[in-house]
Amino acid sequence: MRFYLHGNRDFIKTISILAFFVGLLLISFPAFIGLTLIRIVGLLMAILSGLGVYFTEGTIWGRDRSFFLVSLLAGILVLVFPTLIMIIFGLGLLSFAVYKFFFFFKDKHNTNKNDFIIALITLIVGLILMFNGRSAIETIVRIIGVFVVSFSAILFYKTLED
Repeated sequence: MRFYLHGNRDFIKTISILAFFVGLLLISFPAFIGLTLIRIVGLLMAILSGLGVYFTEGTIWGRDRSFFLVSLLAGILVLVFPTLIMIIFGLGLLSFAVYKFFFFFKDKHNTNKNDFIIALITLIVGLILMFNGRSAIETIVRIIGVFVVSFSAILFYKTLED
């Protein structure tokens, strides 16, 4: 992989060092950071939906205020129960896996094994997300942290090259 850096090398070094420390924080405190970020998103969703309920009169985009009330309740639920997001994602993945399995077994002449493998992996990941949401959040945050640390190391190395 080749790429070239253009710009102030000292600034790029500083950014790579900051990214390295952010990655280390993501790796070190995955549960706290993941749950806090999910709660912040739930809070923002509740605030923006509350503003939508307050400022709309009648309908907006062909929808009435109940559209915003449902998202307001969803934002409050996510704020109170942040692992609920993983249950919802798990249900979505399970429904996708069932859909893929249905069409795989419906066609008796289906020789595409990739669809079966994708459906099986999706089923397993969906079950993990549904029944072990907190550790799934931690794992996702750790993976993001590893990518950030790796990218910052590559970026710092590239600033040292002449």
